[in-house]
Amino acid sequence: MRFLRRLKRSFIIAKRQQLTQDDVNALRENQQRVSLIISARWLMIVLFVLFSVAGTAVFWAEASVSELSSIIVPLNALLLVIVYNFVFTKLNSMLSNISVASMLQLVFDVIVVTVLVYFSGGVESWFWVVYLLILFAAALISQNAIKIWALAIFICVMLMAVQWGAFFGIIPYQHLPFAAGVEWYSTQFVLMRSLWQVSMILGTALIASNGVNWLLNLVSYSRESQLIDVRTGLYSRAFLLRTQEIEAHRALRDGRSLHLMLIDIDNFGAINTRFGFEKGDAVIKQLSAQLQSELLAFDNDYPYSSNIAARISGEEFALLLSEDSSESHMRAGDLTAGLSIADVSGFAQQLCNTIAATDYDGVSITVSIGLASLPLDTLDPDELGDCADQALARAVSKGGGCVAVPAVRDLEVAFNAEIA
Repeated sequence: MRFLRRLKRSFIIAKRQQLTQDDVNALRENQQRVSLIISARWLMIVLFVLFSVAGTAVFWAEASVSELSSIIVPLNALLLVIVYNFVFTKLNSMLSNISVASMLQLVFDVIVVTVLVYFSGGVESWFWVVYLLILFAAALISQNAIKIWALAIFICVMLMAVQWGAFFGIIPYQHLPFAAGVEWYSTQFVLMRSLWQVSMILGTALIASNGVNWLLNLVSYSRESQLIDVRTGLYSRAFLLRTQEIEAHRALRDGRSLHLMLIDIDNFGAINTRFGFEKGDAVIKQLSAQLQSELLAFDNDYPYSSNIAARISGEEFALLLSEDSSESHMRAGDLTAGLSIADVSGFAQQLCNTIAATDYDGVSITVSIGLASLPLDTLDPDELGDCADQALARAVSKGGGCVAVPAVRDLEVAFNAEIA
């Protein structure tokens, strides 16, 4: 039973009832892949219908009753494709949460095309080329080269079963309609035809899988080099990490502080469940604009200072604060002190209260904020993010809607208080 539950969960993209923004993005991407197959299949259906009508019109006069009757099964197969494609169209939103939904559709297509190949002459059929289109569709929608090769091998097995099954008399041979096939029983002809078809199918799989790997590497490089999160206009996670590393070493060199604030929307999945994904996206965009506005009020030189606001995951944001560009600080002339712990803590609490009091187009939210500072919490620039994560986890464990710092800092404060 445990194995069956794990297997069931492996087929589901969003495994949580309360969907995060990352879950929403995954569902949306899979829904686009399923929609792509459905649209491509409707196009193929139209082409098959036009081809069938044209072929019947051309050969109707010279066709015998037996030849015309042989197309009944392919027509029923085509009707089956129309029916299940219509069903997939209606169930698209539900299928988007099934990780293998798109590949299962392609498996159904392979079976239907195999039926068409068999009843259109087997080794003489023209329809085997449709397998290549299915493989290209798999390359477009799948991000796994293993799945593409598995589908290619499945196609080869189905095609060889039809062709060699007829050759050895396991299944009756179906002559190519409107043609006199005389080579289907020739060993050399069937062998050469089969080898050619398998070579074409595996060659297509090779090109498709290499193309997928190239595309994934390109997308990965694009994401890593991306500076701006396109959905919110904030800086990206990659830019935050690079800036954090640079500013941390500068802060240690200059003897000033650096503060990392992680902000997570509390129970964001409930918003998606209750109001829908579109409302969740709207909340994300409005909060992003609000973070920029609040940071501008806190730092009158933003976005030209070293302080940045970034979106690091679906509903998680970050503020990196290293520079105090306030007028009083500038007049004081001490440009190396940076922001104080009290200033940043006050800003974090103010931000938490402001977000809780904001109306996001009929939706109210709260956020948990984890605050970590260098050198107070760590002297290692690489550990600053871990400290902020620990602080965020503490804020969430308290029920959200609050600001928390790493537990070690609390112990230090208590120890210093006892000494005083």
